[in-house]
Amino acid sequence: MDKKLVPDPPTVRKAPSTADKGLYLRKLSDTPSNEPEPAPANTPRLLDTLAFTCSKPVIPEAPYKPTLFAIQPGINAQDALTYVSNLLETAELNGDEISLHTNPVERALFWGMLHSVEVARAVVDALLEGTSPSRQLSPASDNHPID
Repeated sequence: MDKKLVPDPPTVRKAPSTADKGLYLRKLSDTPSNEPEPAPANTPRLLDTLAFTCSKPVIPEAPYKPTLFAIQPGINAQDALTYVSNLLETAELNGDEISLHTNPVERALFWGMLHSVEVARAVVDALLEGTSPSRQLSPASDNHPID
C-alpha cells in the first residue's frame, strides 16, 4: 500500500461574479440595519431636547470654599459634547506620549485606561455626528463651557 507523502493542494476558489456580488448586496440591503431611520421634519433633535448645563464646580475642594474652575450655566448639549470630545482627544494624545515612558506592567494598565478614553470619545463623536450628518467636529469653539 502506497502512502501519499504530499497532501493535495488546497482547492482554488474562483472570485465571485458580479451577479453573486449583486445578490449578496440585495440580501444585505433587505436585512434590518442598525442605522436609525431619518426622523420626520417636525421631530426635534435629541440634543435640542436636552437641558442646558448648570453651574457645577469641576474639582470641589471643600463644600464651603469656592472653586477656581466651574462649568458655566447655559451651555447647550451640542457645545458641551464638542468640548468633551476635544478634552478626550487631548487625553488620547497625551496618553500615547506618556505610555512610551512607562514600564511594561504600568503600560498594560495604562493602555486599558486609554482604550476607555478612546471609546468614550467615539461615543461622544457618534452622538454629535448622528445629530447632523453634515456636521464635522471643530477643534475649538468660541463658547467654552469651562472657565
